[in-house]
Amino acid sequence: MKVRKGLAAFSIMAAAAGLGIGLAWNAGLFGNGAAAAAAANEVIHEEAALRAEQLAFTEPYLEHVTREFRVASGESLIGLLTRAGATQAEANAAISSIASVYDPGRVRPGLPVSLSFYHRDDAVQLTGVAFRSEPGASVTANRLTTGGFAAREVQMPLNFEIARVAGPVRGGLYASALALGATDREVSALATQFSYDIDFQRDVRPGDRFELVFERFYDDQGNTVRTGDLLFLGLNTRSNGSRAFYSFLAPGDSHPEWYDADGKSSRRFLMKTPINGARLSSGFGMRLHPVLGYSRMHRGTDFAAPIGTPILAAGDGVIERASPFSTYGNYVKIRHGGGYETAYAHMLRFGRGIGPGVRVVQGQIIGYVGTTGRSTGPHLHYEVLQSGSQINPMTLRVANGRNLTGRSLELFQIERERIDTLRQARSEEGGAAAAVQIRTRAAAP
Repeated sequence: MKVRKGLAAFSIMAAAAGLGIGLAWNAGLFGNGAAAAAAANEVIHEEAALRAEQLAFTEPYLEHVTREFRVASGESLIGLLTRAGATQAEANAAISSIASVYDPGRVRPGLPVSLSFYHRDDAVQLTGVAFRSEPGASVTANRLTTGGFAAREVQMPLNFEIARVAGPVRGGLYASALALGATDREVSALATQFSYDIDFQRDVRPGDRFELVFERFYDDQGNTVRTGDLLFLGLNTRSNGSRAFYSFLAPGDSHPEWYDADGKSSRRFLMKTPINGARLSSGFGMRLHPVLGYSRMHRGTDFAAPIGTPILAAGDGVIERASPFSTYGNYVKIRHGGGYETAYAHMLRFGRGIGPGVRVVQGQIIGYVGTTGRSTGPHLHYEVLQSGSQINPMTLRVANGRNLTGRSLELFQIERERIDTLRQARSEEGGAAAAVQIRTRAAAP
């Protein structure tokens, strides 16, 4: 485009020069030979200057070519450069520069990479490399006059929106939410808040519905760079009905909590499932023991999960024991209020700082799934004890957290209306994963 504009400009200037000669002739400036020759020479010099100016503006565009390549399966970034025509020395220099701001080993197959080459006669030189290093950031490397390259990673401006992800469960809740645009962060929060009274393995089935409303920051290609505050969580299951929670920072609190539409806390005294993404593999009651081979009372609940999956404290309390214990392997016991205790067995290892006498809060990581002690595979054995006797965690009913009253309740109702307005606007725009277009420009984090 710039070359065409330059050629057009040259044509106009040449026409103007020709017009000048004609006017000079008509004005009698070429009345004698000497004067005519001087005028002609001046015009020739002017035309030469115009041609030189034209070349100065257009030659760089004619001699530089930019092409896009994609990283092939099993190909490294340096391999792509040499495949595209760069010499080994140029590729080494470019990669060495890029490595100062980005690990070239992180590139993945299919990544688009723009390469610029300088062509003159039979010589070809690599002059530039550019690619998207991650959502919201690009890496560029440009050739210096010394022959080396200078690289930098540029954080791009981000767009902001309130996103709503809602739809039916298809296969699994986690995969369904991710498919519609949620991230691990939102799905984990939903699982944590509903883990007090919902068993995700038994209670959530295909066709049940969920809803998430959260802040999203995205780049110019629509890729999510990061998410901000989570505002709303909703889950409608056939076994438990419809439940919804709103995020609200009550006066005097240091962080937001979750409340239902009436301002009642989502928190329960103890979680029903103190682990995310696990499968209930054995319930409370009589069973055929998988190791001993005969029926006996199973006084807890087993959750099968990959080794290393975080285990959470089911409620606020104080660690009574954190050590290997009989057939339980690595074992943690927490004392809560009201005569309740919880126990966690077969851990791979304990969480950081976990030991007797340490105070923990609900949801804090206290250990990681393992298969220590008498165990046939990686899982968490979870027990709830009341006055020293094990009870069924799945049927436990204990008091909620605090409920809002007075001015706090009034402020919550205002925030609830704001969130519901956003939800309604998003729903009316159509599409489960569309977003309220409150888009502003924001600096990259």
